Amino acid sequence: MSHHVNASRQTRRRSAAPIALPIPSPLGLLFILTAVTLLTFAVADIRQSARFADIFLVATRLEQSEQVSPETLARTAADTDTIVSGDYCRSDIVMAGTTLVLDRLDTANEITGYEAWAKAADDAERYMRHAVSCMPTESNLWLRLAVVRAVIAQEPKSIARLMTMSARLAPADEFALLARLYFWNHLNVTTLKNAQTTVESDVSLLLKLGDSRRVAPALTRISSALLPYVKQAGTQLPASKKGSLTWFGFNPDKLP
Repeated sequence: MSHHVNASRQTRRRSAAPIALPIPSPLGLLFILTAVTLLTFAVADIRQSARFADIFLVATRLEQSEQVSPETLARTAADTDTIVSGDYCRSDIVMAGTTLVLDRLDTANEITGYEAWAKAADDAERYMRHAVSCMPTESNLWLRLAVVRAVIAQEPKSIARLMTMSARLAPADEFALLARLYFWNHLNVTTLKNAQTTVESDVSLLLKLGDSRRVAPALTRISSALLPYVKQAGTQLPASKKGSLTWFGFNPDKLP
């Protein structure tokens, strides 16, 4: 009898003893932590995408040249304040918001609706400062900040600094050069003078290296302020490049 009692007690002691779980190896622990971190980031991305779904939708429509009502544009552009106040820096969110605030400013009328225009201008500058702080190596954002500053008040030194930063980040990219050329063509003599080295470099590179099919149409109308820079760069072109530009509608030798 005592033998059976002892056996029963030993069985109960064994069943009550704690079960030792295997300790994960350092590599296994690292894998678990990495998986948890990636899952956390994925959930955060999904939440941010859902939060700014309207901004993505309207920005896509604008980029595809679809019609967006002024009411929808104003309401959705106002939502970009959340991007700034919440310090969101995800690149696709920032770029979508950029499209909205600039389009809102572009469609505002300074004469017939000054208050709305002033608010759109202030919001656009605030937003673009945030965008540049998030993506300081993005040349296009520096250019757009310069555009906003010029719309509000053309401050030559400030705009020249912003344009120069854009050029430093994308000195030889053809599309960046074309974008800056368009803007140079709308600035006054004083602003161009403050950025003389950058203007000369941009115009020279574009004429020498740019695709004539795109460069020539961009130079069909040159402002009197930019004309001296284009003429100077034109004198340094080889005959073959001049011929190519002339074929597509721009003759450097016949500038006024």
